[in-house]
Amino acid sequence: MKRSIKAKYHFLLAVLFGIIALQIVFLLYAVGHAKNLMTLANDINSIVILFGFGIFVYMMVLYNYIPFRLHHSIKEVRSLVEEISNGNYAQLDIDSANYDQDKDIQDLISSLEKMLGIIIRFDMAKADKIFEHHQRIQQMINLLPEAIVITNINGDVVYCNDVFRKHFPTISEMMNLNDVIWKSDYHARIAAVVVNSLRDGNNVYEVQVDDLIYLGKVLINGSIVRNQKGLSTGGVYVLNFTDNEK
Repeated sequence: MKRSIKAKYHFLLAVLFGIIALQIVFLLYAVGHAKNLMTLANDINSIVILFGFGIFVYMMVLYNYIPFRLHHSIKEVRSLVEEISNGNYAQLDIDSANYDQDKDIQDLISSLEKMLGIIIRFDMAKADKIFEHHQRIQQMINLLPEAIVITNINGDVVYCNDVFRKHFPTISEMMNLNDVIWKSDYHARIAAVVVNSLRDGNNVYEVQVDDLIYLGKVLINGSIVRNQKGLSTGGVYVLNFTDNEK
């Protein structure tokens, strides 16, 4: 593992102090071995100019290097955090070993890697629970003697139980009730009750539709599903058939 930015910064400062110490040594050497005042003045002037220029160049490199390294490292971390905060972490592969150029950044990436693992495991557990709960609801609905259909606000069938499929064998999930060509006027009038309820955003209570051919009937009850803002997102409808349809 390479040094952290802090360690590199301390090392670069130590080098700077070393250069300054070396300058002092050269100055002391020039003073101790000067043959005359003119030679001493020239030597001191040369040493000061040479080391002054070197220190100036080194300070410019030091001044730009540290912010550049910090910006580069923080930019990578910021990109990862943005991906996680936006929910785009399902395919995100974080390997802290790829960030060994800086110990501090690697520790931070390692913490993000652990946090992402916890989030993914939580999402998987939540998805399993949601699926399990969804299966319970579906099985419960299938056990009901009434026909059940659940739609979104556009009329797309989200779910229908086996009793509903028995009466409407051509209907399946994701079909839109507005696009179906019904086999009879009776079925078309039943669908119209559901479609009108979705369009108007109104619940349905004991609406009876009569089968004029087979002298049967169906009682329709339905409730509009709303989100937290009170906007309609779909509906759940219960159809209780009493008919002699062949």
